[in-house]
Formats: sequence, structure tokens, C-alpha cells
Amino acid sequence: MRKTLMVIAAVVTVAPASADDGAAALAAGGIVFTHGTPVQMRSEELYVSPQKVRVRFEFFNPTKHDITTLVAFPLPDLEWDPAVGYGPMTRDPVNFVGFTVTVDGRWIKFQAEQRAILKGRDVTKLVNDGGLPVNAVSAGRRALSEKSKPIARNKKAEMVKLGILEDDTEYPNWTTRTRFYWTQVFAAGKTTVIEHEYQPVSGNWNTSRNLFDDPKLARQYCAKPEIARAAALTGPAYQTQYVLSTAKTWSGPIRQFHLTLDKLKPGNVLSLCWDGVLKRTGPTTFTFDANDYVPTRDIDMVVLE
Repeated sequence: MRKTLMVIAAVVTVAPASADDGAAALAAGGIVFTHGTPVQMRSEELYVSPQKVRVRFEFFNPTKHDITTLVAFPLPDLEWDPAVGYGPMTRDPVNFVGFTVTVDGRWIKFQAEQRAILKGRDVTKLVNDGGLPVNAVSAGRRALSEKSKPIARNKKAEMVKLGILEDDTEYPNWTTRTRFYWTQVFAAGKTTVIEHEYQPVSGNWNTSRNLFDDPKLARQYCAKPEIARAAALTGPAYQTQYVLSTAKTWSGPIRQFHLTLDKLKPGNVLSLCWDGVLKRTGPTTFTFDANDYVPTRDIDMVVLE
């Protein structure tokens, strides 16, 4: 297995040189089980582009009894920073990635849990009592300012003292933590197919000019000189991340793994570090296949347009 750099005809995905010229990406991933669940993953088909992530799992229960477990989809944490914006999100402050899921072809209704976390402490009730949105990032600066005005002076002073709000501002210090979950039954000796998709929060910048002047970025995306030259163009750039290596809450390796990366337009350029061989399978797509696969690297790709 060799580390490969994929270069395809033009420009598409990147991390910003500064907070003023674009929006940051968030790294989400797949679903996770309660630890110790003996269910095996027979196959995973993963599609990643700057606009969409789709995953199809086939899970097999090798035991002689049904297994009931909690299945969760954790979203990336959101932290308020007035100097940094995030990539596109939906208008739903809870399901800000438009997550949907089916089990054996049927849509399921999942539960949502969204918390405000400050230095490891759950401060959701304090935030709610102050009338502030738990997802301060989606609410935006104006909504935060408007919602903070009616807060009683003593209540606001308490929130400042506890570090929930910055002194003399409405800036929140908490982290928004969101997860979706549902109870899943894996029938004995049978395969269960779970499919989900969502809109990744891809970083985006108006220009990719001189993007790889920074050696750190060049290393992050395994950028060769030809990529650096492409990045000197003025087209927009997008960074998309997918957490692949840390879940592993099922039993054993992924029996069959199939990855598709899509740069969306034939003239775009896709670059990333990857342990293995990516094969070009279409004008915009590249694939990777492996058996008994144990992920060791997350997907962090840049597309230059």
C-alpha cells in the first residue's frame, strides 16, 4: 500500500490561509454502537463529495439471539468564534447537516440530543433559562444580541461569572454538542442494512491563490508541485473531512470496504493524503476498495475549482 496523491484536471478543496478569506470545515463521520456490541460490519460503501456524504452499511449478527443496542450519529462540535465562520449548514439549528437514515429501506425517526458544554460541564439548563439558543453558531451574532437583551442583569452577571458569556459581550463560551440516536434490533443470524446521508460542513474560500505557499497545508494534502501551481489559480476551493478511523464500535474489521470520492466537475482538482491506490472511475470520481479493512486515516480532502 502506498501513499498516493490524486490529481484530476483542475481545482477544488482547501483549508483557508486566514479566517478572513473563507469558512471552516467540520469533520463528521459514520454511526457508532454501544461498546462491546458483537455485530460485524460485512460491508461499507462510502461516498464523499464537498456537497454530500452517503454511507451504506451491511451489519451481520453472528449470534443465535437478537441484539438490541443504541446506535448514535454524533455531529461535530460547534464552538463560537466571531473571527471564524463555518461552511454551509441547513437552517435547522439541531439537524444542521440535514441528516437522514433508513434501516432495511425504511425511513426511521431518530431522537436528537443537543447540549451546551462548558469545560466538561453541562450548562444547557443555564443557557435555556437565559433564553439563549444552544446552537449559538447557527443563531448568529445578531440573534444572540437580540436574545441576550431581555436577560435580567443579575442573570447575565451570573452567566458571566460562570464563564458562560464573555464579560460585556453576548459572545457564548460554551460548545454545542449534538447527536442523533435510535434503538436498533439486529436479528439473530441476519443482515441489517443501514443507510444514511447528510450535507458535510465543507470549508469554502473564494480563491485558492497561493493556498499551498504554507508548507503545513502542502503536507496536510500531500500537495505536489503540480497541485501548488493549480492552487495559484483564482477559482474557489473547498475542504471536506470525514472521520473514518475512530469509530470501530462493531466487532472485527470491515469485511468489504468501497470508497468513492467525487470532485463534482471534470475540470476540478482533488488532492488528499491516502494510504492505498485510488482508481479513476469516471470524469469526477475516484474509488478505493479493500477487504478486511481497518481504517487508519481519516479523509481530509481539498477540491480546487
